[in-house]
Amino acid sequence: MPTIDDFSLPNEWITDETKMIVRACRELVEKEIFPIRKKLDEDWKEHKLYEPLFRKILVEFGYQRIPWPEKYGGFALDAITSMLLLEELCRGDSGLATAVDCVNWTFEPILEPYPNEYLIEKFAPLLCQSEKPYVGCAAITDERSGSDVENIDGTHCQYTATTARLEGDEWVINGHKLWPTNSGGLADMFCVFCTTNPGVADDNALALIYVPADTPGVTQGPPYLKAGMAGDWNGDVWFENVRVPKEYRAHQEPGLDAKAARYFMCSGNVGASASSIGIMLNVYELLKRWVDTRVVGGKHLKEHSMTASVLADIAIVIEVSRSDTYMKARMMDRPDLYGTDPASPEFLAKTRANKLFVTDQLTIVINKALDLMGSFGYARDWEIEKHWRDAKIISLWMGGRGLAKLDIARWFWDCKTF
Repeated sequence: MPTIDDFSLPNEWITDETKMIVRACRELVEKEIFPIRKKLDEDWKEHKLYEPLFRKILVEFGYQRIPWPEKYGGFALDAITSMLLLEELCRGDSGLATAVDCVNWTFEPILEPYPNEYLIEKFAPLLCQSEKPYVGCAAITDERSGSDVENIDGTHCQYTATTARLEGDEWVINGHKLWPTNSGGLADMFCVFCTTNPGVADDNALALIYVPADTPGVTQGPPYLKAGMAGDWNGDVWFENVRVPKEYRAHQEPGLDAKAARYFMCSGNVGASASSIGIMLNVYELLKRWVDTRVVGGKHLKEHSMTASVLADIAIVIEVSRSDTYMKARMMDRPDLYGTDPASPEFLAKTRANKLFVTDQLTIVINKALDLMGSFGYARDWEIEKHWRDAKIISLWMGGRGLAKLDIARWFWDCKTF
């Protein structure tokens, strides 16, 4: 009988070591997350159930060591392995998966392909030699200007509201961020998207500055109550005359923070697609159990031609989405083979297209599953309704559908007016 493992993967790019790591992650998810999944949404505020899961994944499994160089105790895993692990975690709980993956995403601007050895040497031990989770938070969206911050090639930092001013050997940061994953009181370290030249369109002004959460002047508000994604804490973060060493900027070279930020967005796009595929795979598992056992009109539900047509549509989406997502992950791993700079507007457009297509299809897949299951679909016992509430949130990350289309049109159609 077919299983989720029968959807296509580029096996020539997947090592035996990767397969072993992914199997271990699946075992963790099925042992630790599946049995309590129905309870997790009620834990949005206290995180009493989530906290031990964070420790198991980040520390015991070693997830927070994934992107760091081996010489510092990291695993230096490639993008394909990272996306396969994200799939597995999202099969279990996409909110939890988002939170633990954003720990690594926070530090991506100082790692390959733009490594900052000073900051790597300073920060790597906090994650690779720690016996407790060390939580990163990418503080991007401003309270005033929203996704203008993510619109790197449209606004060129002109409308970024959070400011960084260099005074002697320190950056002084002021601003108000909203919605970053792992805020709400959870973060230990922020990567803050700032401007050093307010109101001016200048890529050189985009500064990614690392701020420890216990720095004087940093205030985190409580987490928001959302439709889903209880494991992903989002809240307000205020920076009031926050001072950090000037070396805590991701890059000192003019314009390199903007390139690192674009790469950061590209990686986030592919991660959003892998997250969506993980959810779709679990929807496939849950729905398969339903249509294999539900009897309508004297035969199993899947044997009705109208139902089979819908099931075929779902399989098509998973198959095609997975193929394109791992193509983009491979391009991240081996830009030398594809001639595409992984921090270029070209790659941003291509990963935006991938993310927009896959996240849109995720919503459609879940809606089709709910249609087939009727009232059982929105009952918590069958757990698809959890994915229904979680899934739409993924499509809204990093500027949502609108910004994705702007970046796609800018490169593929050479649009210059927005």
